[in-house]
Amino acid sequence: MEKIKDMNGSSVKPGFFVQDSFLYSKDNEKVVLRGVNHMFIWTDREGKTIPEIAKTGANCVRIVWNTRGRISDLDNIISLCIANGMIPIPEIHDTTGNWDRLSDALEFWLREEALQMIYNHQEYLILNIGNEPGDKAQNPDEFFNAYNIIVTKLRASGVRVPIMIDADEWGQNEKNLLNVGPKLLQADPEHNLIFSIHMWWPTERHNPVATGYETVKDRIKGTLEESLRRKIPLIVGEFAPVAAGGVREIPYKFIMSECERLNIGWLAWSWGPGNFDSPEMDMTVHGSYNTLVGWGKEIAVDSSLGIQNTSVIPNFIQSKDFTTGSQGTGTNIIENGDFSAEDALSGWTTDFWGGKGEVTVKDGVVHFDIKKGGKDSWNLQFKQHFALHKGVTYIFSMRAKADKPRTLNVNIKKDCETYTPYANGRILDLSTSWQNFSWKFTMKEETDVDAVLIFDMGGVPISWNLADVSLVHARSVADRLNRTFQRNVQKNSGYFNAPNGPWELHLYSTNGTLLDILDKGKGGEGMRQYPKIERSGIMVIKDLG
Repeated sequence: MEKIKDMNGSSVKPGFFVQDSFLYSKDNEKVVLRGVNHMFIWTDREGKTIPEIAKTGANCVRIVWNTRGRISDLDNIISLCIANGMIPIPEIHDTTGNWDRLSDALEFWLREEALQMIYNHQEYLILNIGNEPGDKAQNPDEFFNAYNIIVTKLRASGVRVPIMIDADEWGQNEKNLLNVGPKLLQADPEHNLIFSIHMWWPTERHNPVATGYETVKDRIKGTLEESLRRKIPLIVGEFAPVAAGGVREIPYKFIMSECERLNIGWLAWSWGPGNFDSPEMDMTVHGSYNTLVGWGKEIAVDSSLGIQNTSVIPNFIQSKDFTTGSQGTGTNIIENGDFSAEDALSGWTTDFWGGKGEVTVKDGVVHFDIKKGGKDSWNLQFKQHFALHKGVTYIFSMRAKADKPRTLNVNIKKDCETYTPYANGRILDLSTSWQNFSWKFTMKEETDVDAVLIFDMGGVPISWNLADVSLVHARSVADRLNRTFQRNVQKNSGYFNAPNGPWELHLYSTNGTLLDILDKGKGGEGMRQYPKIERSGIMVIKDLG
């Protein structure tokens, strides 16, 4: 396993990490997860509900996905989660009730595009391998061997983020998590695993003999307390008032109170809508904050134990100036994107040939007063030209709201009659409250020095506001390595602790090419000095054991 060394000579986590039973941010702030699950893959592949979920104050979102979903769409959803101040936890749902499909989930995460996505967002990401694998309890040895192989392969591919492991038997079997979890955690080269129990434990189906607990509440309390005793980083990854098929009754309030007492994270199932077999699980009617109902409104807003009253967003996310996990370089390619120039509309043009409207600017906010919408969205346009370079990845972001709910088309494309999109066009659902929108794209066409950003606002006579339009370069993996880890090794006189087994000290270029093997050993040599050489690069300790 490769361990990347930072500029001070220590092996550091790029983002979240676990210690004993708890999760910490890269700044050593303890983080207790409070959030929701949402079935993006079936109900919202564009991530339109993310700003609505963020209104609850949730610090995380578990992203339901599958191996047939496009990684580019998942990447966009992850970016939107980060942009809205929430920790993204993507999972693969193909494994639900099917232990044999864990290999398919691993294959998905090991795709080159998926690994790039993980690298880009590793500062913020928690990776959930697969949802509820297996329809029965697995043999403990099989549970260990299967997950150990998966974790080892992910680590060998450079994945350093916390890896979340679901329980077997539809996610409900706590025994393997508690008994095998410590061994898996020790075997992980990064020692950075989180274990997730899904408490689909309805009272009417409780079996004291099989579970070893007199009541469901006893099982909840016993499982959570035992995880702390064994120093297992455990969360309740799914729960609701009822189980599948409406089977009753899950003591969800007790789950929340015990998690709060013990500082254990939880994620409610699910934001909704979409739970057709158990509609009571849906927290919302239409996926918006304003349609929270029943238990959803209770645990999101009203309860003293709910998300809004217990969720704490990590300081580094709150205070960091970012648009997505793929950090930009900070230089805005959009001219006058904050509308603060002396001529407030400098750099922008309007094309209102099919409708009528007035454009005014006040305090950095553009107001489009639509008098006549015209027949089509492109009858009223607001746009700006700039250069896009082939192979470069960009992050676009903006804020907007409307006088009444409406849609807005946003495109970045070639300025010609033939429609040639450079970024996937977005149809944004604007509400009467400010929303943040952000997505990432890579310029795959030839360099265009006259690309155009267009806001198509025609078709409906509803006025709207725009602010903080930004287009910046996203950092590549190589650039991230370069900025974070690269140093002139000739100036370094630091030391490293040799692994216990066979090892080699590799020197890589910033694009990942192996330049040289600088040192090697059989293991157990203790502290060794980094060699002084005449080249710059990234030193990597490779554990061959």
